[in-house]
Amino acid sequence: MKTTSKNEISSTTKWRITLVYLIMVLFGIACLAKIMYLSIVERTLALGTSPKCIDTTEPGYERDTTDPRTCFVKMNMLRPVRGEIYDDHGRVLVANYTVFEVSFDGMGFANEYKDTLKSNPKAFDEILQQLSDDLYYQFKDRFPKYNAAYYYQFLTSNIKGKQYKCLFPVKDWDERSWVTSVDTSYIKNRPYLTYVKYDKKKEDTVRRRLHTHFNFVPTSVRINPYGEMAKRTLGVESHDRKYGLEHTMDSILGGERGSKKYLEINKAMVPLRDRLDPVDGYNIHTTIKLEIQHAVHNELSRKLSELNAEWGCAIVMETKTGEIKAISNLRRAASDGSYYNESMEYALNAKVEPGSTFKIASLLTYLEKVGNDTACIYPMFNHTFKYPLKNGSFRTFPKSDSKVHGETLGTPSEIIQRSSNIGIASMVFRAYGIKNFQDYRNQLKKMGMFDTIHTQLGDILPAKIKDGTNDFNTYYATCFGAGFTIPILRTLTYYNAIANDGKMMAPLFVRYVTDTYDTVQTYEPIVLKEHFVSDSTVKWAKQYLEQVVWGPYGTARRYRDKNCMFAGKTGTRDIWDEQARAYRTDINAVSFCGYFPMDKPQYTVIIYIYGVPFHSDVAVDAFARIARSIMNSANYSATRSTADSPFTPLGKTGPIQRKYFNTLLSGLGYDTVTHESNIPYVRVETSDTNRHVTAKPLPPNTYQKMPDVRGMVASDAVTELIRAGYNPRIIGIGRVKSQVLDNSSGIVKLYLE
Repeated sequence: MKTTSKNEISSTTKWRITLVYLIMVLFGIACLAKIMYLSIVERTLALGTSPKCIDTTEPGYERDTTDPRTCFVKMNMLRPVRGEIYDDHGRVLVANYTVFEVSFDGMGFANEYKDTLKSNPKAFDEILQQLSDDLYYQFKDRFPKYNAAYYYQFLTSNIKGKQYKCLFPVKDWDERSWVTSVDTSYIKNRPYLTYVKYDKKKEDTVRRRLHTHFNFVPTSVRINPYGEMAKRTLGVESHDRKYGLEHTMDSILGGERGSKKYLEINKAMVPLRDRLDPVDGYNIHTTIKLEIQHAVHNELSRKLSELNAEWGCAIVMETKTGEIKAISNLRRAASDGSYYNESMEYALNAKVEPGSTFKIASLLTYLEKVGNDTACIYPMFNHTFKYPLKNGSFRTFPKSDSKVHGETLGTPSEIIQRSSNIGIASMVFRAYGIKNFQDYRNQLKKMGMFDTIHTQLGDILPAKIKDGTNDFNTYYATCFGAGFTIPILRTLTYYNAIANDGKMMAPLFVRYVTDTYDTVQTYEPIVLKEHFVSDSTVKWAKQYLEQVVWGPYGTARRYRDKNCMFAGKTGTRDIWDEQARAYRTDINAVSFCGYFPMDKPQYTVIIYIYGVPFHSDVAVDAFARIARSIMNSANYSATRSTADSPFTPLGKTGPIQRKYFNTLLSGLGYDTVTHESNIPYVRVETSDTNRHVTAKPLPPNTYQKMPDVRGMVASDAVTELIRAGYNPRIIGIGRVKSQVLDNSSGIVKLYLE
């Protein structure tokens, strides 16, 4: 046997080591060369600027199917978090909410369990049956058309066809179909979706989760926590629906999108450096007060259901600022009137004739021209107007407002109280002339009736009153709000100006804008006209509006309430039928616009109800209920002065420090009589409705026992003792271990540890 020498072993080992070393060196050189190549030659490829790549992010890019290149620069859009909408007290009205799109991966299921499905096709049948029953149970209220058989067929067909399909898509406009985290947790935690299999090769148990073949894709949607309340005003911003504050203030709420480029090469995705982080949207704080909105929504809904009306609108405006405190636009969603929802923005967009509420605008033009001539009388119920012709003759226009025969005369106050069409037209004709419609229209223009009002919710268009005509019937009808349309919110605006002593305010919907930390923008009330009519005209107009409710002939006198005093004007108007080209006499549009409290207006409200076989008293009823609800709310106490509040006798009170006693009682409007004494505590002994209070001094041993503060921290112990009338002194640090009272001085020593 041949042996190998020591030198030979050494040389062989050296040779092998050298070979390995050379290979490593060559490999390192190759790697370095590749790195240099990629860094220098292919650097543009890594940056996505190589001519070998197609940049799909370039403007005007069009796909070319004949281009052989397989490298693409693509972009993912990064969505910002949309801002939320709050009421005037910071309570959320529109928020972001995460829901899920649920899909089933039949292909993945079939591939993972292909052996089992092949050998035993019914291996999972019982599980799928049970899952179908549970899906039906969980979602039967949201998807009533789907039964258990549908879910079973959906699951089995996708497994057999190896398909990936969506079971529950996200419909952002349909809140009732949303799948939440509660639902996904329910699916994931079905106990039978844990599949147990014995592996003979490995001789152990394999546990697999079948629910992993459900894919839950999160999607952010907008949710209205208070349902239909002001939903149309708050709005929607989506690809097919855009309205309300969500749309008009989308630039503030939406934020700015970010972007992230990536390289797609050989079906691999490589992130690029180009990234722009999204900027989250700001939050907007509206002028809506939730308590008032709740009262308005509920009362309008109740009244519409009671009348089975086609639709209705109610708006509450704060008199001094123009802030919209509540707005409801409800349309009949069920034929029997049992359900109404917010589906139209009637306040801004409804094309309706105002009816008799417009008589106040005509009254203002009359007062501006003639003044408050209470001695004048005008026809009210029946009258034949004589329109002069060029040849010196007259054309007659007989008009009648009532079944009453004969011509009855009345003062302007009585005309407004009775809401006489003939009367208000006669007043305007006297002021401007029966052939001078243009001067009357010009006066309406001076009052801002033809100005476009820009608001955060959109533009309020002018009244569509014909221009440049002396047609008698057009002139006559315009005087009492017929033959033209005006937005409901514009009517509220000039009524509010009357309540606000002539200052016309623009409707305000948003107070300010905030980010996560601070206020970034504030919206101040906008004055449209400091004096839209003269001060004297405003004063007289208020008296006429008060007489509509409190006068002997007022159309709203039935709903007068001394505990809720209001003023306003009723309106009833026939509805124009476009197909018949005539007014319908079986249904009306009724309204009431006014303000309260009558002496110091805080809110101006308009109620408009469309499509009812009733007159305006139903609108007055809704107004009065809303006004009482607002006045009875806790937040309304601030609008009443102490002098207006009734004085209720006080009973015996607990101990009150003498130095604060007179201040507290006088602040409540009571007179006080106290005994001259150095005793530090007194209490109310007697009081009466004449604001007179008798006080009784309390010796130290009767007004308070010394509280036991042992074990308390020093700050709490001191607070309790001072509240009880003692003078504490602290000795030491920590909690109170013991307390010692000096009866002569009233000092309590607290020993801490």
